[in-house]
Amino acid sequence: MYSKLLSNQTNACIVYTMWKKNGCKTIDIDGVLLSYKITGKGIPVLFLHGWGVDHAIWENQFEKAVFRKRNKYQRIYFDLPGMGKSVTNHRIHNSDDMLTVISKFVDFAIGEKHFLLAGESYGGYLARGLIPERGNRIDGLFLLCPVIFPDRRVRRNVPRTVLETDLDFMRSLPQDKIKGFSEMSVVQTKEMYRDYCRDINVSVAPGNGNFLAELDGAFTKDINDCPYVFEKPALLLAGRQDSAVGFEDQYDLFRLFPRASILILDKSGHNLQIEQKKLFKAAVLDWLDRTYSDNR
Repeated sequence: MYSKLLSNQTNACIVYTMWKKNGCKTIDIDGVLLSYKITGKGIPVLFLHGWGVDHAIWENQFEKAVFRKRNKYQRIYFDLPGMGKSVTNHRIHNSDDMLTVISKFVDFAIGEKHFLLAGESYGGYLARGLIPERGNRIDGLFLLCPVIFPDRRVRRNVPRTVLETDLDFMRSLPQDKIKGFSEMSVVQTKEMYRDYCRDINVSVAPGNGNFLAELDGAFTKDINDCPYVFEKPALLLAGRQDSAVGFEDQYDLFRLFPRASILILDKSGHNLQIEQKKLFKAAVLDWLDRTYSDNR
C-alpha cells in the first residue's frame, strides 16, 4: 500500500512511502530509495550502520540492550544508500553525497528535535561528519568500532587473531558459508555464527550492482584535519583484536570527546556487539543514563 507525502522541509523532495512485510518503509530522497524502520516513542536515536551491511547489525543487539527502557526512546534504523534494501542512484560518489542523503533523512524522520546518534564502523565515520552540521541538536554520541581513516593503508591495525574456536563446528560448515565469519571473528563458535548470520546481512537489493566497488568512502575534506570537539556524553567501543579498523586510532579520539567513556574490549574484534554482549549492553545503558540525566 502506497501513500504520497509532501515534505515541508526546504529543498526536500516528494516522498513516497510503502509498508513492507518486515515492518520497514521506503522513502524516496532525490531518487535514492531508503529502507527504514522507526519504532517506539520518546527521545529519537538515529543509527548509522557500517559498509556493506544493513540496519540489523544495530537493531538486533540494541533492542535487547534497551529492553526495559524502550518506552523512553524512539529508535530510527535505516539502510544506507546502496546497502541492505536501500537502492542508490548515480548521484552518490563519496561520503559527502552519502551525508547529504542522511541529512535529508534526518529532516524527514526527526525534524527540529534533539536526538542521539550512533554509528558503527563506516557509520561511525559518517556520524563524525554529521556532528559539525547537527551538533547543536545531538545530545549524545555512540561510536561502535568506528572507521577513523577510510584509507586502510594508514590505519594502525592489529593482526588477525582467533582466541576461541569450536573446531568441530567450524569443520561442519561449508566453506562458502563461513568465509566472512572466519575472516572477521575472534570467537568462532556456534553461538557467534548464529548471531553473525542473523545480524550481519551482506546482501543488497537488486539495482545496486557494483555500487560499493565504485564508491569512494572518504569525505572530500578530511574530517581528521579539522576535527569537531563533541562535549556531550559519548561512548566509544573498540575491539582489542579488531583487524578491520584497529583500536589505537579510535583511542586517540579521547581528545575530541571530553565526556566519552572509551572502552577497548579484549576478546572482541569488529563484531564486538555479538562477541561481548554483556559489556555492550552495560556500556549502552550507562551511555543512555548519562545522556538522559544531562537533558532532564
